[in-house]
Amino acid sequence: MTALEAARAEIGVSESPKGSNNVKYNTWYYKREVYDGLWGAKFPWCMVFVQWCFSTAGRPLEYKTSSCSALLYWYRKNHPELVSSEGKPGDIVIYDFGHTGIAESVGGGFVTAIEGNTSVSSADNGGRVMRRRRPL
Repeated sequence: MTALEAARAEIGVSESPKGSNNVKYNTWYYKREVYDGLWGAKFPWCMVFVQWCFSTAGRPLEYKTSSCSALLYWYRKNHPELVSSEGKPGDIVIYDFGHTGIAESVGGGFVTAIEGNTSVSSADNGGRVMRRRRPL
């Protein structure tokens, strides 16, 4: 299984209750159930979803973080040869608005990715695992 296959299998998973950020990927990452408001914190999970997919595929990422910008910074510093503005299926996509997913296809100026914590009405922090098509 690849990380992309793991991501595809999760399409449709939603937080419960809606708007809580309580989802199995956060439980896996934090080793306990978490939800917004617990310890006065927020628990967005788009990067945690990506981490979960790679771990489920048996290829955990070298740097474990729940932050999109922290992962990008780490790879720029430690593996700059892996950072590119052009992607291919299976690559991690980090958008300039602080969101992430796993590329399913790239072409014609667009990327289609499987993303956690998104929705049709919100670019990020939307509560579902979905396939999204966005301009590069």
